[in-house]
Amino acid sequence: MSIIALLLMFLSDKSIFHKLARIWAKSILMSARVKLFVSGVENLDLNKSYIFCVNHSSLLDIPILQTAIPHNFRIIYKKELEKIPIFGWGLAKSPYIGIKRQSGRDSMAGIDEAVESIKTGESVVVFPEGTRSNDGKLGEFKRGAFLLASRSGKEIVPVTIIGSSKLLPNKKFLIGSGTIKVIISKPIEYNGSSKIEELNLMKQVHSIINSNLVI
Repeated sequence: MSIIALLLMFLSDKSIFHKLARIWAKSILMSARVKLFVSGVENLDLNKSYIFCVNHSSLLDIPILQTAIPHNFRIIYKKELEKIPIFGWGLAKSPYIGIKRQSGRDSMAGIDEAVESIKTGESVVVFPEGTRSNDGKLGEFKRGAFLLASRSGKEIVPVTIIGSSKLLPNKKFLIGSGTIKVIISKPIEYNGSSKIEELNLMKQVHSIINSNLVI
């Protein structure tokens, strides 16, 4: 399925990417016998665009989100992932936003691109930890996602993925079968503009996701 999706992306317009991504994601989860339980979809308005802030502990998180979130969205990801055969090539051809974490200028360019995407009606997924957790526990957040909220004026939606680190741990490539739970929390309106207000928002989102992880 990954190879077919990659070939179609070379031959077709990128507008079909989101549809292909969902087919690919559902195929991955079905093949690995992963059951997905999603709660909180009713908190979302399909006519709105959001900034989805998600904990990150597994490469499986991307197909999980493609299946669980009903919105079309762009993911901000680290460009190093483009080195992964097939999966990484698909990322490079996708409308997702790759940034070099070592480059402050490139990171800000990625934020600016995401802001423009949201203004034109697209949602964005960010992993505010900046990298995958090794043990499934929630790490410290980086400021980028909340700077994005400040610049775009969009609501932030905390999303918690529970169990993906057990089925596909960091640095492993064999997916185990099992159950994943996804909790989509209520959107948070943000009208602030100062760094202190961004940091307070960051603490609020971190607290929501962390409390869901220990349920």
